[in-house]
Amino acid sequence: MKIATHNVEFLFEEGIHLHSGKQWEYSKEFVEERISHFSKLFTEINADILLLQEVASASVIERIIAQTGIDYSYFFANPDQNGVGNAVLYKQKDAICESIPAMTSLPVFIEGDTDVIGPRIWSRRDFVHMEMVWNGKKLHVVGVHIKANFLMPEKDVVGEAHPMKTQITAADGLIRSEVFRFSQAKKLRELIDTFFMADPDVLVIVGGDYNAEENYAVYRIIQGVINDAPDTLIEAGTKIEQEKRFSSLSTTLGRKRLLDHILISKNLEQYLSNVQILNENISSTKNVAPTPTLIGSDHAPVIIELN
Repeated sequence: MKIATHNVEFLFEEGIHLHSGKQWEYSKEFVEERISHFSKLFTEINADILLLQEVASASVIERIIAQTGIDYSYFFANPDQNGVGNAVLYKQKDAICESIPAMTSLPVFIEGDTDVIGPRIWSRRDFVHMEMVWNGKKLHVVGVHIKANFLMPEKDVVGEAHPMKTQITAADGLIRSEVFRFSQAKKLRELIDTFFMADPDVLVIVGGDYNAEENYAVYRIIQGVINDAPDTLIEAGTKIEQEKRFSSLSTTLGRKRLLDHILISKNLEQYLSNVQILNENISSTKNVAPTPTLIGSDHAPVIIELN
């Protein structure tokens, strides 16, 4: 079985769309080029389960699937306010898919205290959860996209953002961002815990754009902080040589980064036969509003094979 994950960089239909706080114009020609690109890529990957991030159009996905010629079903989790969300393409027709809200309450310092922050955080893009049977065991596959760590401004009661022009307002913006990300990561860990509580021998795969490297707290929360615990997940990408372990080129940091991950339960490691990151032709080009020009994505697909 082959599982892959890919952030497809805001996959919109033709028209004017809002994302990242800006308006973007997707021309018919640009959209057709992207459909051709991703249909070719997905055909080459030929995954049994393909987790996608930043999908914003069912019609585009349907046209991509048609061009691949692969008998894929697909499922969209609940998107954000601009229609952008997580999706999965899959071959196994009896798989059960659901949308999981991506936020939870935050921990308190003293028992009995009220969580005053969590209720103010909204679920930005739901996780995809797929349940199926593989090798006679229940398998849970979760597709995720953790929010990037850009600054989040304070807003007034009508939703207008306050400017961040001082060190402390910028620091507050970074704290808000990390709180948001921690809530997403904790929710994902809660979900993983429910799988293991129901069945200690369950098979688990969590793939997607974590927007976090392996030393980030967000990543460690999802993976499991207690390393020797049976429900701690394993990074599939460690089987790739260190110099090839990257899925994104950071123009601001000036280095290669592994932000896209596939974590697996320990009982799946024995079946892991191959891991790839298709980063040979990854672009460092960033789109500039209002006209996107990047046909593919600035993230590389990550692929694992289980035998």
